[in-house]
Amino acid sequence: VRWAWYFKKSSTHTKVARSIPLIRDINVLSRELYMDLRDSGELGTFHLERIGLLMLFQTQKSGDHEMKTAKKAEGLGLEVSYLDRAGLQQLEPDVEIDSLGAIHYECDAHSTPPEVMARFKEYLPQRGVAIHSGEAVLDMTLENGRITKLITDKGAYQPDEVVLAAGSWTAQLSQKMGISLPLQAGKGYRINVHEKTGIRMPAILMEPKMAVTPMNGFTRFAGTMEFSGINDTIRQERVNAIARGAERFYKGLRIPQEAKAEAQCGLRPVSPDGLPYIGRSQKVGNLVFATGHAMMGYSLGPATGLLVSQLISEQPLAMDLSPFSPDRKF
Repeated sequence: VRWAWYFKKSSTHTKVARSIPLIRDINVLSRELYMDLRDSGELGTFHLERIGLLMLFQTQKSGDHEMKTAKKAEGLGLEVSYLDRAGLQQLEPDVEIDSLGAIHYECDAHSTPPEVMARFKEYLPQRGVAIHSGEAVLDMTLENGRITKLITDKGAYQPDEVVLAAGSWTAQLSQKMGISLPLQAGKGYRINVHEKTGIRMPAILMEPKMAVTPMNGFTRFAGTMEFSGINDTIRQERVNAIARGAERFYKGLRIPQEAKAEAQCGLRPVSPDGLPYIGRSQKVGNLVFATGHAMMGYSLGPATGLLVSQLISEQPLAMDLSPFSPDRKF
């Protein structure tokens, strides 16, 4: 109830307008860091393309609504163009899309997350990073406003600094330190189709409110924002709705039954105002938060990592962190 009240208080034109340039800046920073990472070759080769994102609409009402957003994006210096049916067909020659047209956000990029994460898991241990898999954090010991011990189901650690990046579980862990962090788990579902779909461009299907991402070796169809607490229950009606939405836009597409049967869900950590929590809390001296990114977690990983690194090492920050403070008032 408290989170819902904060969400309502944050849903004003003034507060949304204040957040828009912040979300732009951290997204652009993160995109450039991804490009730098790819171009450096340190992780080897991995899939990362900057060909943009299509907002596809089947009703003029949705198209007009998105056009207003596109105008705001242009005003913020982002590359945007409008496509009619013919222009859309040129960008997607191998599929027939049932859409009145599209807004093309040329500024966007996409990748294949499992591929990139696999590269990180190979690379980081080579650079001296110890990854403790399957180890649950149970509690923390506080002394004089600092975490002196971090207790897990396999042992204990005496940390100099702690970065709390536990996604939708962050609020539960922060309560152990007397910090009440407004955060809710927003469940999303995804279907991976490994058969060739012909889809080349990432897209948001506006009416069914779902995303389509062509990845390396498969096409991902994803959607929903279900607030039902922390659980991994897969509701088949949600999965079926995603499949129907995709088939409605892409003529001839059929989501295989086995792909729907293998659908998975994941929990996104959602803050009331749509901004992540990045920075220190005044209540615990050696604790840094890095959570609350909602559907932008993977997108904003590099920027968040850079900011956390700069904060802990006391370097100049790439962005002002005060709007992302875990102590901010709603």
